[in-house]
Amino acid sequence: MKKLTRRAFHAMTLAAATCLAGAAHAQQIDLAGKTVTLVINVAPGGATALTAQLAAEAWAKTMAGNPTIVVQPVEGGALSRGIHQVMNARPDGLTVGWLAWDGSTRILDPVELQIPFDKFGAIAGVGGFHFFMHVDRKLGGGLEKPDDFAAKVKGPITMGGFTAKSSASMRAAGALDMLGIEYKFVSGFAGGAPLAAAIERGEIDSYPATGVDYNQSLKSGIIADGKTMGLYYFSSPNAEGTGLLEDPSMPEFEPFDSYYRRVKGEEPSGPIWDMIKFHGRVSDPVNWLVVAPPGTPEEHLAMLRETFVEATSKPEFLDKATSILRGTPKITGYPQIGEIVKEVANTDESLKETMRGFLKKMEQ
Repeated sequence: MKKLTRRAFHAMTLAAATCLAGAAHAQQIDLAGKTVTLVINVAPGGATALTAQLAAEAWAKTMAGNPTIVVQPVEGGALSRGIHQVMNARPDGLTVGWLAWDGSTRILDPVELQIPFDKFGAIAGVGGFHFFMHVDRKLGGGLEKPDDFAAKVKGPITMGGFTAKSSASMRAAGALDMLGIEYKFVSGFAGGAPLAAAIERGEIDSYPATGVDYNQSLKSGIIADGKTMGLYYFSSPNAEGTGLLEDPSMPEFEPFDSYYRRVKGEEPSGPIWDMIKFHGRVSDPVNWLVVAPPGTPEEHLAMLRETFVEATSKPEFLDKATSILRGTPKITGYPQIGEIVKEVANTDESLKETMRGFLKKMEQ
């Protein structure tokens, strides 16, 4: 597959966002003197909060009347408190959410705890940041190159993660299953820094890290020092569904399917491969879901959708966000974001069973 340059990838992202915004102009709704609350469902200070603040500043300039947009952190409840705050807010367009949603695994929650994301007013998705697998080089008696992992390691290895119910952890576990490597999963880590510290202390052997963490710290840190080795990354599937897209922010590594073909000598297939592609399709483009409360009038939604894409397509936002995230965020506008949310809401039961099987194994 031909590699995309960073410039080409950035251009494609902007072109897609511009097309989404330009199909029709929304009715102008004057918000002069108003305050719009942008709810985030995590603690302040991290990448979510910082990027949301940048988006709020840019978005206020594209809304008619240039309202004040205040970012309000509402953390807790495994990301649910902030989501419920948006869900129960007055649908007047003055409350919107910038939500870390993990929609692809929330569908495994008990029915009474599930959140009807398809009932919200979908505005956009912000994402495009992928997870890569790196492992302690001491595994298997010593790893010199990535292929040694599949050839020399049988397990069990200890893999760390935030929770078993995350698309990153589930894909990482699925890949190990496909490679025939036994593992034990340890959850409860509160971020990339605690995971990196745990692997340095020898408490875990591997974990899926974000490309952001790779470019910000791991590349020049424990990977450069020879403590760990990057193997492969997980990304969105290509249009044909036959493989995963290449990520220009991590040119040193390769998509999982490329690694699998080489070390196993066959095409990836089966329910686990379908699960990996599903997570890539619905999770990677939407690290953050931007929504309005259920019942928000269509004319107000149209305005929010158009002005959001306009704001986040501007270099003023993209350059600052790229500096924070060490990668250019991809904006998925409407109606594409609505289609992703709808796909999650209508996930096939057989795919849910595959994921439930991994939850049971990982939580043992």
